[in-house]
Amino acid sequence: MRVAQRILDLLDLLAPPACAACHLPGSEICAECSGAIAAPGSVGCARCGHPWAVSTARCAECPSAVDHMQFAAAYVDPVPVVITALKDRGRRDLAGQFARLIVTRCAPPGGDVCLVPVPLTRERERERGFNQAGLIAAEIAQSWHRPVVDLLQRVRDDPPQRGSSATDRTVNVRGAFAVRSGLAIPPEAWLVDDVCTTGATLAACARALRRGGVRRVGAVCVARVLRQP
Repeated sequence: MRVAQRILDLLDLLAPPACAACHLPGSEICAECSGAIAAPGSVGCARCGHPWAVSTARCAECPSAVDHMQFAAAYVDPVPVVITALKDRGRRDLAGQFARLIVTRCAPPGGDVCLVPVPLTRERERERGFNQAGLIAAEIAQSWHRPVVDLLQRVRDDPPQRGSSATDRTVNVRGAFAVRSGLAIPPEAWLVDDVCTTGATLAACARALRRGGVRRVGAVCVARVLRQP
């Protein structure tokens, strides 16, 4: 993976960047594709931000143990293509684009809050060469002036979540996270991830943070899979 990444880095130096969605040269995400990234819409759920026809204090889609959640875009085209380019094609330059989308569309935290990237399995991070949540969190931190703390670790390697059912996702991540020892525990932490599909991973991370002593847990993601009423 390191050799492949070095080849990609060399190609980036020799060729101009291309849009991750339409592949036209010029920028990481061209203006047309960037303009097509759908905003979440009007907030229906005050707790998790899921848009519904009527407002509600919480809904069935709220990830458990998460006090509040924000996301910058709906998980519809061209977002899946661009996120895949980051994760599977090593387009690290896209992390800054996603961070700017979050900073533009999501309210920053207040008070003594740290940003906690959702960790990958050791095998997946070794294959990929990076954790996309960590890259995005580092970019967000520069605008929000909040520290990034790798407070969580995976205590076991589970199968990839992509393509799994909601039930399988919940089972796969149950007890999969724990707070690292020897780190100061903040009163509030915000989880950072690229995509929220069912909320199972965020919920498992939030429960681990609470077991470790964090009193309030928020979450912010680039995109979210939205359910129909």
